[in-house]
Amino acid sequence: MDLNSFKALLMKIDEETKTAHQNYANQSAAHKVAIQIMQFEKELYYGDIAQARHIKKIKDIIEINAEDIVNEIDQT
Repeated sequence: MDLNSFKALLMKIDEETKTAHQNYANQSAAHKVAIQIMQFEKELYYGDIAQARHIKKIKDIIEINAEDIVNEIDQT
């Protein structure tokens, strides 16, 4: 496999991953929160975010979406 083929494969995989994440996030508010937390954890792991804000950021993500989660639970 040459470099251009490899790059094309990686770009295709990236697009498929984004689509899968979007489909997962659209299942419910809880799924949306889970995807946001996973994305945050990935950024934290790779050093894009300072560790001191870790727990606060997760708390903020949950608080922003808490009402939607409760509303979905109440509907079931």
